[in-house]
Amino acid sequence: MITGLYAASTNLDAIIHQQDAIAGNIANAGVSGHKGETVVFRSFPDIMFEQQSPYIDKTSRANHVTGRIGTGVGVDWSYMNFQPGPLEYTGVNTDLTIDGDGFFMVETANGPRLTRNSKYTIQFNEDRTQGTLVTHEGYPLLGQKGQIKFPADQDLKVDAVGNVVAGNVVVDRLQLKTVPDKNVLLPESGALFNLEEKWQDDLQDAADATVQQGYVEKSNVNMLVEMARMIESYRNYEAAGNMITTLDRTLDLAVNEIARPV
Repeated sequence: MITGLYAASTNLDAIIHQQDAIAGNIANAGVSGHKGETVVFRSFPDIMFEQQSPYIDKTSRANHVTGRIGTGVGVDWSYMNFQPGPLEYTGVNTDLTIDGDGFFMVETANGPRLTRNSKYTIQFNEDRTQGTLVTHEGYPLLGQKGQIKFPADQDLKVDAVGNVVAGNVVVDRLQLKTVPDKNVLLPESGALFNLEEKWQDDLQDAADATVQQGYVEKSNVNMLVEMARMIESYRNYEAAGNMITTLDRTLDLAVNEIARPV
């Protein structure tokens, strides 16, 4: 009976993490380049066995435990869906999207970040003679020379390989980067991804990526699917809560009624 209470309570905790991920997907469904997150559950005996056994390769997910008792569930891991979102034509010359495997690089207060965000704007200097391409949060888009600056009175064009042309002069070339294993990327707000120091050597040029000007990559989150998942998650949470209530009443009956001395 106590085991049942524990199993139900771990289920509640895991579902809360799942609901947080789903809520984040729904809240950011309108953010350009946002990637949906999925939480993966795993039975507690498997997790405990891997933590305690010296014979398990903890870097592999291909291990299986022979025989298991349902004593709870936990969050195994969460992953981002890096499938590209649908493209929308806007005709705005500061809207830039990547076709293929790759990320733009932007400069933040905490260092460079990768992003698939497609919506950029021009930030002018005080006398409005020079412009800088930035995100709507104010993070400068990075080229091979650093921040992309150009004369404010010149038309801006970006070709397929990322060359930024102001007038008839190539002022810079966009940094297009990728990593072989996308699971090492840590999501941050604003459709940004951080690559930890220990994975910096994996960062490489996105040779197969091309740039399309005047297009926006929308979020790859399907709102109908996420709403259905939220309803299912809520029902699972409700069922686990009802299980705890039932077991609590049964335990109370066993302790205070059945075990009462005559």
